[in-house]
Amino acid sequence: MGRRTDSTKSGDPSREPLQAGEDPGPSKWPTWNLAKTALVVSIGGGFNFGYQLLITNPAQEALIQFLNDSYAETHGIRQDRVGLEFIWGIIISSFFWGATVGALMIQTISDRLGRKYGIIANFILQLISVGMTVLSAFTGSYIIYTVSRIILGFAISVSIGVGPMFLIECSPVACRGLISMSTGVMLQVGLVVGSITAMPEIFGTIDLWWVVYAIEGVLTLVVTILMFCSPESPSFLMTQGKREEAEKCIIFYHGVTEAEAQPLLDGMKSSGGGDRPIGLFEIFTNKTWLCGFLVGNGVMAGAILCGVAAVNAFAFEILMNVGLNPLQASLGNMVICIMAVIGVLTSGRLVESWGRRPLLIYTFGGLTIINTLISALMLWFEKSPITFIGWCVVVSICCFNLLFAAGPGPLCLFVGGELVGQNARAATFTWMNLVMNGFRSGLLVIYFPLKNLLGGPISYFVLFFPPCAFAVTLCYFYLPETTGKTPEEANAAMQDLPGLCGGRKKGAGDIQEHSKSHRSGKDGPSLEAQFSSRSADTK
Repeated sequence: MGRRTDSTKSGDPSREPLQAGEDPGPSKWPTWNLAKTALVVSIGGGFNFGYQLLITNPAQEALIQFLNDSYAETHGIRQDRVGLEFIWGIIISSFFWGATVGALMIQTISDRLGRKYGIIANFILQLISVGMTVLSAFTGSYIIYTVSRIILGFAISVSIGVGPMFLIECSPVACRGLISMSTGVMLQVGLVVGSITAMPEIFGTIDLWWVVYAIEGVLTLVVTILMFCSPESPSFLMTQGKREEAEKCIIFYHGVTEAEAQPLLDGMKSSGGGDRPIGLFEIFTNKTWLCGFLVGNGVMAGAILCGVAAVNAFAFEILMNVGLNPLQASLGNMVICIMAVIGVLTSGRLVESWGRRPLLIYTFGGLTIINTLISALMLWFEKSPITFIGWCVVVSICCFNLLFAAGPGPLCLFVGGELVGQNARAATFTWMNLVMNGFRSGLLVIYFPLKNLLGGPISYFVLFFPPCAFAVTLCYFYLPETTGKTPEEANAAMQDLPGLCGGRKKGAGDIQEHSKSHRSGKDGPSLEAQFSSRSADTK
C-alpha cells in the first residue's frame, strides 16, 4: 500500500523499520505510554474502589455518631445501638446497590460512549458523588450521604468494569497480564491508604471524616484531566470501522512502526474486532465464547465469596471481638492491608512466570486452609479469651490477604476478558461486575444476621469455606492457561484440561479447529500471537 515505515512515528526512535517477514520481537514490558495510561485508569477505578471498601471500617464509630445525630435531627428521635447498626448496615450496602445497577450499564456505556469516554464520564460522576458526601457532612444529612454512596457505587462499578477491558484491548499479548494487574495493584493500594486516612487518630473523627472523601475527590479530579490525554482503545475503534485511528492508537500503546501495526490490526479484526458486540443475554447462547464467559464469572464469584468481603468490611470489628483495643485493631487492620499490597506486588512477578491457572489454584487452595484456621481460632477465643489468640487471628488474616492479593484479587478482574473475544468482552465484564457487586452486597446484608444466628466462628466457616473449595475445583478442571495466548488459543486449550472438562469441548467448533491448525503449524501462529505474544507460550 506504499505505507511509510518511518521509525520516528512508532514512539520508539531507536527502532529500525520492519523488513518483510521480520518479527518485531515482543517485549514483556509495556511502553511508557501504556504504563502511564494504566496508572491513570487504575487510580480512578481500582484505587477508588479499594479506598471506598475500607474507609467506613476504621471510621465506623464517627460515621455511626454522624448517623445518630442526623437521624435525631431529621426524625426527632434517637435510635439505640442495635437500631443504628441495622440502619448503618443498610447504608453501607447501598454502595453495592448502586454498583449492581452500574454493572448492568457497563456494556451500554462502553459500546455507546467508547472505552475512553465511558471511563471519563464515570470519573466525573464520581466527582459529583464525592461532592455530595462532603455536602452531607456540613448539612448533617444522612439521606444525602446514602444517595451519594449509591451514585458513587454506580460510577466506580462502571469504571472497574470498563477500565480493565480498556487496558486489555490496548495491551500487547506479551505484557497483557502485567498491565492488567494494575487495577488489582491500585485496589490494594487504595485499601492501605483508606485504612490510614480513616483511622480515628487521623481523619476518622466526627469532625474530620469528610476530609477522607475530599482526598478521594482531589485525586479523581487529577486523573479525570489526565484521561483526556489518552487515546481510545484500538480494538474498539476497529469495531467502529476506524482503522486509521486504530493504527495511531496501536503505535501509541505498543510502540511499533506503521508496518508492524498492520498485522496487529488484521489480528484484531479476525478476533471479532469487526463484529457486532454480543448482547448481555445473547452471550448465554453463544457457543464460541460461553465456556470462557462462565469460567471467568466463576472465578469472580469464588474471589468475592472466599471471605474478602467480610475482611474488608468487618476486619476492625472482628479484631475488636477477639480482644484487641481500638488502637490495636486499627493498626492490625493497617498491617492486614499492607500485606495485601505485598501480595499483589508478588503476583505481578508471578502472573507471567507461573501463569494464571497454577497461581489461582495454589492461592485458592491456601485460602481454603486459612479460612478453616480463622474459624478455629475464633471458636477457640470464645472458649478461652486470651489476647494471644487475637494476635493469631491478625496473623491469619494477614496471610489471607497476602494470598488473596497474590491470586484471586487482581486476576479475577481480567482473566475473564482473556477467555473471550473482542465482541463478547463487554457482556462478559458486565456480568463479572454483576456477580462481584451482587454477591458482595448480599454478604454484607446477611453477615450480621447469620453471625447472630450461628455465632461468629461457625458463620465464617459456613459462608467462606465452600466457595474456596468450589474455586479450586473450577480452576483445576475448567480454567485453561491464558498467559501469552489469544482468546481463540485459550478456548482451544480447554480440551487439554483434566477429566471434568471433557464435555466442554463441544461448541467451540471452528474456533478450536482453527486453533489446532495454528498449533500444528499448518497456517502458522495467529497474527496477534505472532507480533505480540511470547512464542514459548504458543503450543
